[in-house]
Amino acid sequence: MLRVLPAVFLILAQASVLPAATIADSAVFNIIKRADPTLITQKILYRNQVAPDLDLVIAIGSPAEWALRPDSTMITWSEKQELGLFLQERASPDTVYLLALTPGFLDCEARIERATSTDTVISCTGEKAYQGPNQKFVYDVRAKALVSHFEYRPFPMMRVFTESGAKSGGAVFVGSDTKRLVGVEFKPNGSPEFRILGDAEATPWVGRVGTAQEWIGRSQILYAVPDDTTPVHFGPSGALTFTTKQGIVDNRGKGYPLPQSTFDDFAKARSLRVKDNYVRENTIIYETIGPTQTDGDKLWFGKTFYDGEGNSGVGGFGYFDASDRQYHLFTPSELADCSVSAIRAEPDAVWLGIAQMGEYNGSPRGVLRYDRQTGTVRKYDLPDAVYDLASSGDRILAVTSSGIAVIEGGRVKRYFVDRTTDGRLRVVDAAP
Repeated sequence: MLRVLPAVFLILAQASVLPAATIADSAVFNIIKRADPTLITQKILYRNQVAPDLDLVIAIGSPAEWALRPDSTMITWSEKQELGLFLQERASPDTVYLLALTPGFLDCEARIERATSTDTVISCTGEKAYQGPNQKFVYDVRAKALVSHFEYRPFPMMRVFTESGAKSGGAVFVGSDTKRLVGVEFKPNGSPEFRILGDAEATPWVGRVGTAQEWIGRSQILYAVPDDTTPVHFGPSGALTFTTKQGIVDNRGKGYPLPQSTFDDFAKARSLRVKDNYVRENTIIYETIGPTQTDGDKLWFGKTFYDGEGNSGVGGFGYFDASDRQYHLFTPSELADCSVSAIRAEPDAVWLGIAQMGEYNGSPRGVLRYDRQTGTVRKYDLPDAVYDLASSGDRILAVTSSGIAVIEGGRVKRYFVDRTTDGRLRVVDAAP
């Protein structure tokens, strides 16, 4: 149940109660304990100035049996833990305004997607990467009051199209909230650069994404059908074909299986995994071709493998060259523990979305850039799963589980589809 207390609290924080907390943090903690005495441990999740005289503070309180770990970056927001939004006077930190204090959900790993002077959006990810509804709080800083709290389904992006049909240098993303498809146009240097396409404008793009529906309980779910079932033809006159079931086969039916890492390769590349009892006699190494991209006579690909329950592999990428009918593999150490979820081969570099594919689905591990001249690797941290990659000028565009990420000049900027209080969709900046 949402708890809103519009009154201002004037509490002088005592450093002796929470010796590790600042005076400002302790004042917020006291508000949480006053609102619900069972929340005996508290943690500040976010603090930022939103007005000349005010900070926005986001904090969480927890009962004793759900103690918060001060060193953990994970935010477990359960039904017994309450997340609060506060405004705090900068010149007088003992003056704190409570906007909202609300319990979480049965299965929610929370993340602050956006926190501004007008609104905050919290996402919830559950077991096996299940995405719960986003929680949105809209407030009036001048009135120091909550205006609205509602939830909406997030829009993970699923595809990106950069063919000639998109405007020069631009792209169109297609995503779904499990109820409908939406098209998002990217127009470089536009104002704004991202916009939601109208239904008529989006039709040519969403029509290129295969979908299916199924019932889960009483809800009908719309999801995208993976396009990896479509055969990929490459080489002279399309002499070679790749499918996920058969791998690479030529037009005479000869197969070219992906070379597998040996256990010695595995032990050398992943010594820590060996210490987890992944020893020679009970480890099954099985690697497959994952995401692909054609480049003339070459088929670029990333390796994938299940990393759990005695199964494993060594991460890598490479290409199969139709001219010599050989695999050319690269196994940088930065990729050893991960599968490749997306690949983009450019003349100067190969970009890779990576994830650790374990028992509870994939854990995102960011994006790697492999320099094709020097062999050096640079990692870009990204908290979202990466489904596809495209290029636009000097930018790399990532299709992600939260929306869109843009890599440019060594920086990563994230965006997502947000819903306004009147139901309109818009694309907004996400927290770094």
